[in-house]
Amino acid sequence: MVVESKTKAANFLFILSVLRDLQDQGAITDAEFERAKLFYQNLTGSKIHIAG
Repeated sequence: MVVESKTKAANFLFILSVLRDLQDQGAITDAEFERAKLFYQNLTGSKIHIAG
């Protein structure tokens, strides 16, 4: 379903923006950011792959 996949991607991108803010503030390390990014990508079922 097209709408469902777009919702998953939007949810993942929102979570990713929060994680990047936490990383920029120094609240999480680079390793923690990567680990959380993979976790939430699997949790949301998003098929988007973000570089960097």
